[in-house]
Amino acid sequence: MHLLIKVANFLDKALPRVSFRVTNLGVIVLMAMVLLIVSDVVLRRFFNSPLSFTLEVVEVMLAVVVFFAVAYTATQRSHVSIDVLVSRFPLRAQKIIDVVIHIISIGLFSFVGWRSIAYGMHLWEIGLSTGVLGIPHYPFAFVVAFGSFLLAVVLLARFLNLIIEVVSK
Repeated sequence: MHLLIKVANFLDKALPRVSFRVTNLGVIVLMAMVLLIVSDVVLRRFFNSPLSFTLEVVEVMLAVVVFFAVAYTATQRSHVSIDVLVSRFPLRAQKIIDVVIHIISIGLFSFVGWRSIAYGMHLWEIGLSTGVLGIPHYPFAFVVAFGSFLLAVVLLARFLNLIIEVVSK
């Protein structure tokens, strides 16, 4: 039990910092994406000369923005949660439901990460890239895998804290 508490404390301290730094990279990509879209709209509207590559660049940037932000959102507990029914249960039942939900979520995002790595390797082998600029797709599958695994670790840390809380009562 003591080792479990040490691991949970370490993860509680390290994960918010790591996920915050990763999210900052996602914010930089988001700002670049906004600038690209604004410049495309201005060029299209005033000069009748849109950028031909905007759609495909924004498409790959979205993967970075979303999957670099999802772990930080979980560390800050800023995700959407609907607990209309569960909030009426006794506190111990709520904790048990939280534990079960975290187990399912850890499994789901670990699976997404694993399959994204497999998909990225497949994309690498076949050499799939975007049509206009020829940007390879495989790095963005690895971004999805990284973000999914980071979220799974964040959920694992919260799961450990829930287990400690349930066992200690």
